[in-house]
Amino acid sequence: MPLVGGGGAGNVAGGANPAGTGSGLNYIGEHAYAASGSIGVDNNLKDLCDFSTGPSYIVGKVMFGEGATSGDDYRYTIQFDSQVVDQFNVNGGTQAPDRNARPLLLPPYTRVQFQAQNITDTSEGNQTAFFVGRVYA
Repeated sequence: MPLVGGGGAGNVAGGANPAGTGSGLNYIGEHAYAASGSIGVDNNLKDLCDFSTGPSYIVGKVMFGEGATSGDDYRYTIQFDSQVVDQFNVNGGTQAPDRNARPLLLPPYTRVQFQAQNITDTSEGNQTAFFVGRVYA
């Protein structure tokens, strides 16, 4: 099993840093994770993470977060191969205790995108996505 890359999109950090942030999927043994880091998001749909899975499926969860409670509403979208599989809104910049965790099964050889969009106005707010899961052969 490769340490970094996920069989498709490489690690944004150049593949040498499995502990860094970026839009890619990182593998560590039988586990995988993606950590977007803080990304400015306005009223346009913006990728927080964009990666492809390898030959195995992954069971885990994605958590979305907002850097500040601006009062703006955000829509979070999860896409598999450019098809929406989950979408939800967080109203008024409030965060649930579970950081809006969504359970996911990521199929093999699938492009996965975690996205955010400000649906209140055009202002930009920092958003994050973090995925953690277990890899199954």
